[in-house]
Amino acid sequence: MTTKYLKTLVAVVLLAVLWVGFTYWDKHKSDELSKTAPKPAEKIVPLESAHVQAFTLTPRAEPGFTCRRSNGKWELEPGPNPAVADTKASAMPAETLAADPSSVSTFLSSLTSATVDEVVDPHPASVKDFGLDPPAETIAVSSDSKPPQLTLLLGDETPTGGGVYAQVAGNPRLFTLASYLKTSLEKSLFDLRDKRALTLDVDQIQRIEVAEKGKHWTLEKNPEGVWDFNLPPLVRADRMNVNQITGELRDLNMQTIVADDKKKAAGYGFGSPLLTVKVTSPQGEQTIQLGHKDGDRYDAMNSALPPIFTLNSTFLTQFEKDPSEMRDKDLFSWSTFDVKRLDINTPKGHWVFEQQKDKWQETSPKSQTITSDKMDGLLEDVRALRAESFPKTANLAALGLAKPAYQFKVQFGEKNQTETVEASKAGDHVYGRRTTDLLPAELKKDALDSIDKQLAGL
Repeated sequence: MTTKYLKTLVAVVLLAVLWVGFTYWDKHKSDELSKTAPKPAEKIVPLESAHVQAFTLTPRAEPGFTCRRSNGKWELEPGPNPAVADTKASAMPAETLAADPSSVSTFLSSLTSATVDEVVDPHPASVKDFGLDPPAETIAVSSDSKPPQLTLLLGDETPTGGGVYAQVAGNPRLFTLASYLKTSLEKSLFDLRDKRALTLDVDQIQRIEVAEKGKHWTLEKNPEGVWDFNLPPLVRADRMNVNQITGELRDLNMQTIVADDKKKAAGYGFGSPLLTVKVTSPQGEQTIQLGHKDGDRYDAMNSALPPIFTLNSTFLTQFEKDPSEMRDKDLFSWSTFDVKRLDINTPKGHWVFEQQKDKWQETSPKSQTITSDKMDGLLEDVRALRAESFPKTANLAALGLAKPAYQFKVQFGEKNQTETVEASKAGDHVYGRRTTDLLPAELKKDALDSIDKQLAGL
C-alpha cells in the first residue's frame, strides 16, 4: 500500500470517528435538554370551545343557571333558587333567555385555555380551608367529545392573591389557577345574557318617533336612504345628530335588571314616561320608554322584551335636543371637488362656470379661463351658505323668497346631480332655502357679501 493511499485511509477513519462522536454528543445533548425543558402546561378542560354543548354555573348558596347551544345559538336557563327549595316556585321552569354570543365565546375561551398553575396537594385531607367545601363556584361542562362531562370546582383566592384554589370533581388533587381566571370564570346570569335594550338591526331602521316633555318629532329614511326630519313638514335632517342617535341605539345595553316582568310597570313611572322612542324597521316595531330616575340611570322597558331594566342617562340626553337642532343647516350637500357646473343669478347679473378638460371656464356673460384658486374660493363661499336659525314663519313672500334675488344652481358628481338654492335680503336679514325644502332658513347677515365680491373680481 502506498503512502498516498495510507494517508487517505487514515483521513476517512478519522472522519468516521468524528461523525460518530458528534452524533453521540448531539443525542446526549438532546436528551439532557429534554430532561430540563419545561413540560407543557396542563389544560384543565381538554376540549375545544366548539365541542362544548352546555355549561352550568352554580355559585355558592346562590341560584345557578345553564347556558346551552340550541339551533346554533346560546340560550340561558335560570335554575331553581336555593332560597325557595322544595316549594312549587322552585320547581317551576324558568323562562329561557337569549345569551350574548360574544360574552359566551370569551367565557369558553378562558375555560378551555385554563391551565394548572401549581399543584398544592395531590391528596389533601380536607379542602374546607381552601374554600372548596362547598366550592365558591361549580362549573359543570357537557360536550360532544371526550370527556363528555367535566366539573371544575373553584375555591378561595390564595393568601397572596396570585391564584385561586381549584379541583376537578372526581380527582382529589388540589391545585391553583391564575388569579385572573377567577374574574373570567365566575360569571352571573346577567353577565352572559343578551343585554341589548333594542334588538332590531339598527342599520335597517326606517323610522324613529320621539315624544319627550310635550315635544314630538320623527326621523324618516327616504327612498334614497337619507334621513329626513318630520316636523311636519319633511325637512332634511342633520347627519351628525342622526348618527349620534343611531349610534346610541346601536350600543344601547341594559345596565341592570330591575324586575323580571312588567306586572308592576306603573310603579316605575311608566304611567307618565319621561321619554318614548318608537323604532320601526322591516323586522317590526319596538318602543322604549324611560320611567323614574334610578340613581345615575333611568328605569326603562322595551315593548318587545320582558324585563324592566335601567339605562344610562346619555340615552335621554340624545333626545332632549330642541327640534331645530335636528334640522340640516347646510343648504348644499356637495363637495367642491365634485362640482362640474355652477350657475349663479344675482341682482347684478348672471354667471355660468363649467369645468372643461380639467380647467374652469366662464361661459357667461363672457368666455374666459378662471384660475383654480379663484374658482375654489368662489365654490367654497357658495358651499358655505348655511342656516344660522330657522324663522317661525313659512311665508316665503314675507322673507323675499317668493321672487328671490339670488339663485345658485350646482351640477356635481358622477350622476350629474343638481341642487339649487335661492336667497334674498330682507332688511338686515338674509334668508335662503334649497328649492326642494318647504321651509326657509335665516343665514348670516354677510352670507352673500363674499360671493358678490368674488364675482365682481372676475
